[in-house]
Amino acid sequence: MAEIEKQKSAIGNAELAQRFVQFVMMQAQNIYYVLGRIPSPDGRPIPPNLEAAKILIDQLEMIQEKTRGNLSVQESSIIDDALKNVRLAFVESSGGTPASMMPKSPLADFPLDEEDDQDFTKPPPRATEKPKPSETPAATPPAPSESENKKKFTKSYG
Repeated sequence: MAEIEKQKSAIGNAELAQRFVQFVMMQAQNIYYVLGRIPSPDGRPIPPNLEAAKILIDQLEMIQEKTRGNLSVQESSIIDDALKNVRLAFVESSGGTPASMMPKSPLADFPLDEEDDQDFTKPPPRATEKPKPSETPAATPPAPSESENKKKFTKSYG
């Protein structure tokens, strides 16, 4: 019984590996398309869309980062090679793009640990609570009374 489960597991892993490779190749193809490397279906060339390409490259880099340590050697090699090729295609298509538009490899710039300007430790004011004068905008319309907010529903069975 255990041998059958191992065989099913091996088949499932091979299928998942194949799907992952197909996913990476499809993402790379989408990047080539928005860079104008693949013509439109009617055969006309497409002007490169560097912003869309940068977003797609960043997404592929995110997939690489999030799957690090969970991929086989072959899968890691495929995503590494795909990223190298699309980055090269981006640089060739950009022809002197400013550094701010260039795709970044490390994801360390993502501000996960930085605090926002909002204070989430205080609960938001309730509708029945009146805001402090400093929080009240200048042209705030008066709030409707509680009886106006309630709608009355009736059922009729006849």
